[in-house]
Amino acid sequence: RKGLTADFMIASSNAITLDGKLVNLDGMGNRVAAMIFGPKKVILVVGMNKVAPDVESAMSRVKHYAAPVNTIRINMDTPCVKTGLCSDCRSPQRICNMWSIIEGHMIKDRIHVKLVGENLGY
Repeated sequence: RKGLTADFMIASSNAITLDGKLVNLDGMGNRVAAMIFGPKKVILVVGMNKVAPDVESAMSRVKHYAAPVNTIRINMDTPCVKTGLCSDCRSPQRICNMWSIIEGHMIKDRIHVKLVGENLGY
């Protein structure tokens, strides 16, 4: 909760579309909440592996690749940890709960995206 009152937030996005939409999926919503409201500046460091042609492709990438791999990384007890595939479970440890698609912000220059020319994260 203190993150919402921070001057800066540094994070990444699950995906970014060719036209600049930020597509994210969170378990509790704390990361996307801070992207949307709170910190004075948001800096998102995004690897080329997260670039998708459109929102539909971005959502598919997040749901069927990034979320299962991240769930394995943080050792949650979900079906995708066992299979590596999203089964749209309702597990108590599910990390796929809250979608956000950010197309812009009313506060000019609040969100900065740093696109890095290599693969970073999931």
